[in-house]
Amino acid sequence: MIADLAPSEVAWLRAFFSAPNGLDWERIEDRSAPQALMDHVLPWLHLISSGSSQAAIVLPFVRSGHIVGWYATTRGPVGAFELKKELMGWLGPTYLEHFDVVPFDSRDPMAAILRQRYDGVVYRFSGAVGTKGARMADLLTTFACLASRRPLTNRMPMRPVGAIRSDFERALLVQDAERAETLLTELRGTGRLNEENLRYLDVRLKAGLGLWPQIARDHWLIKTLSDLPLPVQVLADLVEALYRTYLDDLEAAGDTSALLNAFKQHLSVPYPRLFATRRGIRTPRVIKAFLLFERVLDRPNEALLADLASLVSNDDPGHLLFASLAAPAPAQTPSSIPEELVPVSDEDEAEAAFDDGQYDRAFALYNDLPLSKRSVQRLLSCVLVVETNDVRQSLLAKIDRAGPAFLASLPIPVLKKLGDLRRVSGRTSNAETTSATIDGWFDWAEGLAAGLEVSALAESLDNALAWDVTPITRDDATASKFASLLGGLSGEAAEIARRAVPTIFHSVFHDDVQFAEAVRPIAILLFDLIALDDTLTPADLELLQILCGKLLTIGLSASDYGNLVSALEDVQGRIGSYAHLAWSLDICEVLAIAPAPNDAARRARQGFFLLLVGQAQVFAHRLERHDVLSFTLLTRDYELDLEVLGAITLPRSAGEDIETPDLSGKLIAIYTLAEAAARRAKVALIEMFPGVRVETNADTVATARLTSLAKASDIFVFAWKSSSHQAYYCVKDAMGEREPVMVAGKGTASLLRAVLDSLR
Repeated sequence: MIADLAPSEVAWLRAFFSAPNGLDWERIEDRSAPQALMDHVLPWLHLISSGSSQAAIVLPFVRSGHIVGWYATTRGPVGAFELKKELMGWLGPTYLEHFDVVPFDSRDPMAAILRQRYDGVVYRFSGAVGTKGARMADLLTTFACLASRRPLTNRMPMRPVGAIRSDFERALLVQDAERAETLLTELRGTGRLNEENLRYLDVRLKAGLGLWPQIARDHWLIKTLSDLPLPVQVLADLVEALYRTYLDDLEAAGDTSALLNAFKQHLSVPYPRLFATRRGIRTPRVIKAFLLFERVLDRPNEALLADLASLVSNDDPGHLLFASLAAPAPAQTPSSIPEELVPVSDEDEAEAAFDDGQYDRAFALYNDLPLSKRSVQRLLSCVLVVETNDVRQSLLAKIDRAGPAFLASLPIPVLKKLGDLRRVSGRTSNAETTSATIDGWFDWAEGLAAGLEVSALAESLDNALAWDVTPITRDDATASKFASLLGGLSGEAAEIARRAVPTIFHSVFHDDVQFAEAVRPIAILLFDLIALDDTLTPADLELLQILCGKLLTIGLSASDYGNLVSALEDVQGRIGSYAHLAWSLDICEVLAIAPAPNDAARRARQGFFLLLVGQAQVFAHRLERHDVLSFTLLTRDYELDLEVLGAITLPRSAGEDIETPDLSGKLIAIYTLAEAAARRAKVALIEMFPGVRVETNADTVATARLTSLAKASDIFVFAWKSSSHQAYYCVKDAMGEREPVMVAGKGTASLLRAVLDSLR
């Protein structure tokens, strides 16, 4: 092993094993040193010759033929803490009498040689002389032998939490439970999350996957979390889970009395602290829940009801119902007012709301009263809990109207807090950029484009649920400007924009509103931000497919259509393989079914299909019957002859074909909201399995027809990425112990592949 040492290693070892060290390098080379010393040196020389970058180096210092001390170092500037822990654990106080770090300015020649070679921290240690010293040398020799057998570990760089969280949200957007769980494990592995954060992420996981009843029926989880200062997203998820589980059906039925009773039974009575403050959240179900909370109070505040009702969109199916709930109650004559409802003073009502922890309500009531030293302190407390820019600005405006004399009468601590509010709200000339100063999507985009502090802009996304999305979804010019601002970014600002993709997507395309044509430039922006990523995950591909479908639904100009297909070709060139064939075929189907603006666009989408056909020639031998049928159907869509498929053909003889199961008389049910894909899958399945019955369903709620179909089917195919949650639970209940066949994609190819996989 000495012969295996590189000349550069021999040079520093020769220097180390020389005076004042009592063991000479020449005696090691010619093996004339005492065997007892050689036995303790050779294992470490073997580690040096192996070139391992992870093994530590421990070498002896000899006097009068005996080892009296040791020097240890790492092979580089990192790992010193771990090495110390290992040596202390391996030897312990039983053998160690002295252990210290050799200072950088020390004149110790042995340490200087090791530091010059490895640039690491050098430790110097020794044990008792005699039997214990010899035993320590034996233990270190064993340590060297174990280190030589230690497997190499690749230390992957730890990704930023923000990047992992963005990927986690992308996985939830496309309902990829497996990848979301993997990313959640990665988040736990960062070591930066406490127990509360992990609970929040568990709620986010279930909410993102649509497991609303699992959240809503976990009473103690909600009870525990409601006592904590919840992040905006977690508060929204908890309230939405309760609303979807207990109130959705009653709202759809329009039964006001039943809705209010169910709200009290399942939400306001068991979890009143959830309704301390809305934190400005604009999610429709959260707004409705807070409106109901105010309505069921003994003395609802009409101004607060009206404010909440104004946030329920006119496009919302429950708009009229909640407008009626927010309407002022008819005036009562004094004799008809129950004793417990005899009016109390506004100040007493505000005090009661504050004492009960109803901060939104308390702020609204105090804000209508004349200012006093006490009310200012209470208003400040409310503002610090609610944490929205609206309440900050409202309080500061009220203070300004009170005049300098009143301001001068306030205690110094209150004045300091008001000064902090002015700074946070951007109402001073030297205001810093903080997450609180950003209170809207356009404001956020302008901040990124202007080069403001990116860390504050990234942090501000946690409050995005409180931002009004209508300015960028209802006005063409504003939406185009928003997309232009984000599309022109570079460097760290561009990275923040890419991480914000799932947040923007959720805000613009959430389930409760119909998106307008104004969002077209935003959808194009999101498509480009994903497509231009260096690596594309399965979740990214699913998002691209979703955005492609939305863009084609909205409608594209000839130029935008050409750019879309060109971007898809670039993506296909990077991911083209048998592993992603179902996705590629589904994209071809989406393009084929949707209208194209002109002949050039039709030629462009035909070119994309031919690109896929060309790529598939390489793995044509792997194609199965359903793959070939998908290609055959698409050639008809693109008005091409079957000859263009080349090697993509069905097996010519029975010996080459895979045995086809006999499904005569069997019923295959397909549930998907993509009805065109369901119809095409039905045709293909009947062609593949003569005698099979195929029924399709696209009901968005639990219906008798859907229940009956789930019970009667032999195979129930559920396209969960194109479905409603109510339909899913209807199917699960109807099938009992049987499980539906869950489909990853939404196109014909994905539906067919799922059926074939289930038959195997």
